[in-house]
Amino acid sequence: MKDFLYFLAAFAGFIAVVKLVFDLRMRKHHGVSREDFVKTFSGLDVPTEIPEAVHDFYKRMVMFKSFGVAPDDTFEELRMGDEDINDDRRFLLKELRMELPSQPVRDECDKPLRTLRDMVLWLNWVRQRQEGAPPK
Repeated sequence: MKDFLYFLAAFAGFIAVVKLVFDLRMRKHHGVSREDFVKTFSGLDVPTEIPEAVHDFYKRMVMFKSFGVAPDDTFEELRMGDEDINDDRRFLLKELRMELPSQPVRDECDKPLRTLRDMVLWLNWVRQRQEGAPPK
């Protein structure tokens, strides 16, 4: 049991170091203000809560206040892999009180998400297909 606790403590320490290294690397990434992020989508019929949620979600990734995000930041810069993006989609859908459309509907929009702009536009696309949503 004692060995397991040492292993667990070492593993937790390793994870903390990895997170710190990631945060230190990302702290110089300044992005744009929340207001400017939201303004990017103002002429596209995207409700402000969608870009606000995306901005806030990705800004929380790093503990340094100097870290910021921009609409054209790639997921490659901010995350690692498609699994993270899919987890982020589910979290953001839940936060915005939307449901993932059925697979046939999702197949209409099978373009991969590469940037935060893509995420905002995809979430807006999902919003337009929610039950009770106004017609496109």
